[in-house]
Amino acid sequence: MRKPAGIVLGLGLTVSALVVGLVAQGSLADLGVQEAAAKQEMVRTLADGYVPWHLGAKAFKAAAAPARVAMVKTAMAWAKAYTETPAFRAEYDRRRAEDTPTPLKSKGSPDAQLTAQRAEQKKQLDEMRANIAKMPPEMRKQMEDTVKQVEAQFAAQEKDAQMTAMMKQSFEMQAVEEKKAYEGRVAAHEKRFPADPKTLVARRLQEFLQATSDVDFGAKLVAGRGGKMVFANAAYEEKPSEWKLCYRAGREPVEAARAFAADWLKALGSK
Repeated sequence: MRKPAGIVLGLGLTVSALVVGLVAQGSLADLGVQEAAAKQEMVRTLADGYVPWHLGAKAFKAAAAPARVAMVKTAMAWAKAYTETPAFRAEYDRRRAEDTPTPLKSKGSPDAQLTAQRAEQKKQLDEMRANIAKMPPEMRKQMEDTVKQVEAQFAAQEKDAQMTAMMKQSFEMQAVEEKKAYEGRVAAHEKRFPADPKTLVARRLQEFLQATSDVDFGAKLVAGRGGKMVFANAAYEEKPSEWKLCYRAGREPVEAARAFAADWLKALGSK
């Protein structure tokens, strides 16, 4: 598993990251997880939302409720402390810069683009003529006729005012679409990597609190097809997998995580 620490910062993205994956931070040495590797992956996981929740699943399942609570508290305390370090901010800023969309390069005005296009067409015709001169005589005549047809077509287009206007309009529309697409990439980048990482941490915490607000820890399970245990309340079977993982994790660790998340939000100045 490559993203143990990122699990902590994926709070709002996946409940599983919190109640299962967070355990990895509770005992890094016991689980064979290197803190350096954990730190390396935190920013990407925070931004992307992919969280390898199963890292500490085995140890978490084997632990009693009090131990699970301790694991979650330790995990979140570690995450909170790390996100407040200069090292985290430096790594975040580096990843943010790498993710910045490449600015659009100007293609010039519609007139300039049309002139360049026609110049390219003439260049291609000249290259075709040069190649034809090297062909066997029996092939040369047919290809020369083809070049003349293409040349006549290009000449007609240049004299056609309506065609010229349509081509310029096409360049204008393309520029508008490219600008719109670029602005969309910039907006997505700003959402994925806001200038202040605290904004993103707060968003993930809020998402986590919302996702875990209605977990029914008293829900009953019954045997389904093939002996698989399913919720007696069929509506719960439609819940996201993260919701179900929280249910399996148990009330105590989830409530501990929610309490920590709420306090963390207050410390960040969020409601």
